[in-house]
Amino acid sequence: MTRNAEALVIGGGPVGLFAALALQERGVSVQVLDATGERAVRGYACGLHPESLRLFDGVGLMPALLETGHRIDRLVLRRGGEQWAKAELSALPGAYPFVLTLRQSELEELFEEALARRGVAVSRHHAVTRVVARHGCVRVAGHRVSELHPASPSQHVAVEPIEREVDFVIGADGYFSGCRRALAIEPAALRPTRAFAVCEFLADLSGWEHEACVVSTPDSASAFWPLGPNLGRWTFQVYSHLDEPPSLESLQALLRERAPWFKPKPEQLCWGAVAPFEHWLVPHFGHGRIWLAGDAAHSTSPLGFQSMNRGFCEASALAKLIASALYDPDHRESAFERFEREQRDEWQRLFGLSALALPATLGAELGPCLPASGGDFEALVAQLSSSLAVRVPPRIET
Repeated sequence: MTRNAEALVIGGGPVGLFAALALQERGVSVQVLDATGERAVRGYACGLHPESLRLFDGVGLMPALLETGHRIDRLVLRRGGEQWAKAELSALPGAYPFVLTLRQSELEELFEEALARRGVAVSRHHAVTRVVARHGCVRVAGHRVSELHPASPSQHVAVEPIEREVDFVIGADGYFSGCRRALAIEPAALRPTRAFAVCEFLADLSGWEHEACVVSTPDSASAFWPLGPNLGRWTFQVYSHLDEPPSLESLQALLRERAPWFKPKPEQLCWGAVAPFEHWLVPHFGHGRIWLAGDAAHSTSPLGFQSMNRGFCEASALAKLIASALYDPDHRESAFERFEREQRDEWQRLFGLSALALPATLGAELGPCLPASGGDFEALVAQLSSSLAVRVPPRIET
């Protein structure tokens, strides 16, 4: 079989599309297959971390992102109704010390436009059913699917088989990852499954439009993220009415209960959803020529957008390793092992399971709620801890 490309990305969501951009930027010929027929209009992750912005700058996306996204400059932590700690994101290191918020559909559109300019098409309606590593290559099989079956709206119709032979595969195919199943990798649960209600709403956010907030109580966590001067999103951990989408009335009730200090008054609910979020991590990110990134490799709460943003970091690192394996005669296979070790160590820290996790004064549960990882995570934690130390005078022994 003739090689179709040097790399194949399975999954056309944000992480998969960026993986293709990162590969193409390093001179790797790449194709993208996605089983769905169109981009997601909504998504649970709507914030881009500073490290992600630096990665996007490397592929020329920042001018368009700055024009489209909404800048967040401050993060406030609250315990119940009391402000507990605060961090100025502008104090973070690097060229982009802030978070950008935007809808997933807008982000994916920018990615696809950038890929199209580079001659990389996203083949949607292409469902992958088999991924097999052979000596020196990966063979991928599946089928192109039609729109929904006319007699059964929940099913697609297989139109024609597809086959690909490539050097490497990045599986960015989400929670139900076929690549993960092909590698026989079973995720390890790290925390109980939790349900969250996401409410996107219109309101006058004057004075609140550049400040995000994470709220913790002994039994729940919530977060507010502005998406513009008149568009905001609250995400609440919930325990009841899990089969009912949020309404404007239920959003107002949750605000009265969880955030009575929140001054903006929601006028219209633009989108609402309730979904369970598992908290797990794969024991291995891949093997040989097949590797995982994003939600195919981990899952956590939607409060800090960690899974998507760490997926961007993983995709960038894998693109560099794949280019090295293809073109650098001095490449060592141990580089992939180091990648896997570094990603697992970072997730152990974010989940509060390592010695480098959050200090006890902040609490291990907060890690996945923070909009940063790597060195930015350390800087943000240091600033929050300092803010907390200033607010709470040390106890004097007598």
